[in-house]
Amino acid sequence: MSFKTYYLSLAVADRADFAAQAGTTTGLCHQLAYTDSKRVELGLADAMVAVSNGRLSLDDIPLTDRAQFQREVRATNQPKQQEA
Repeated sequence: MSFKTYYLSLAVADRADFAAQAGTTTGLCHQLAYTDSKRVELGLADAMVAVSNGRLSLDDIPLTDRAQFQREVRATNQPKQQEA
């Protein structure tokens, strides 16, 4: 689901709650939904994914180049879990 689809599916009051819980503003969320030029850092994107209760993933949120690089590093350097 795209960020725009998710965000616009929320009631107006829920949009404000989502933004506040993620640590941002509805203004930034509107920019993310309606423009292709706005991007966010990985920390904010992680918060948005958490606040959405799994309805969003990092794939759904437009990331800055640095955030995309950090995400790729994170994915390739996951510690291997030992089997019990």
